[in-house]
Amino acid sequence: MEKVLKKIIGVCFTGIIVLNTQIPALAQIYNAEENKGIIRTQSQSFDTRSLAMGSATIADLFGNVSMGVNAALPGLYKNDLFFQLDTYHNWDTNLIQYGLTLPTITMGPHHITARLSFLNNGYDEINYLGTSTRPEPDVSMYQADVAYSLALSDVFSVGVLQSVSFIKNEESQYLTYIADLGLVYAPQGYVSYGMVFRGIGRTLNYEIIETGQTTLGSGTSTKSLEIGATIHYPIEDRTFLSISLSNQKRFTEEGLWYKGGIEILPISVLSLRAGVLAQLDDSIFIPRFGIGINMHTVRVDYVIAPNDLLGEHFHQMGLTIQF
Repeated sequence: MEKVLKKIIGVCFTGIIVLNTQIPALAQIYNAEENKGIIRTQSQSFDTRSLAMGSATIADLFGNVSMGVNAALPGLYKNDLFFQLDTYHNWDTNLIQYGLTLPTITMGPHHITARLSFLNNGYDEINYLGTSTRPEPDVSMYQADVAYSLALSDVFSVGVLQSVSFIKNEESQYLTYIADLGLVYAPQGYVSYGMVFRGIGRTLNYEIIETGQTTLGSGTSTKSLEIGATIHYPIEDRTFLSISLSNQKRFTEEGLWYKGGIEILPISVLSLRAGVLAQLDDSIFIPRFGIGINMHTVRVDYVIAPNDLLGEHFHQMGLTIQF
């Protein structure tokens, strides 16, 4: 009997040792933070030029397709007859989004601009992730954005951006709504001003569980208030310098986010851009770089965010056709 008890105790201790060695291994494979993510439906609605300039262009009338960054901007555009195609690709998650922005419909002081987009997994034949070991979520998303702006005068406009997103996979599906409010003031001169309140509604999120399946969900969106300005020089003849600056307060976080962007046009057909997002309290510094080729009615834009931090590891290309 004593020998049997010793064997049972030995087996129990062996099992405890095995479990203690296996549990940390599972924790390393399935890191909770790496397997969770948010589908950033708002920032992925930004045009390529705005992204390259640090998403700080909430008061910039020069880009003409910045409905995502501030819905009030189309109310003061000089030329709103354009189509824009863009492709966004995140290197960490291998998610690709295709978007189409339609021409603005103008009826007196009322302006309506729509954007349609589709997001899904990237192609497995090409290793987009490089050395990253982060798992890829299994999601598909359809999104419609509608921006309505009201020009109260030649220099002042207000607007609202409404986004409806439908996300699904084999396990579940969700439908969410989110809205932003904005205004822009552009007096006759070098400087224009803008303000945006973001995050009214819910956002989409996902988690990759231990079986490798992707579970979907939604949560209250992070609300924020952003104030900024844009400087153009010169305002006559050909503008060759544009600087945008903004401060954003995210109400669930301490401190402020500082955004800045610059665009230089050394010649009329070439635009060189750079931008930065910074959060000084947490020593966060996120650079972006971009380029644009302007060929009268056609413009090709490209942006790259090379910093693997907070989902800021992506690139995007845009094609704008303006009439």
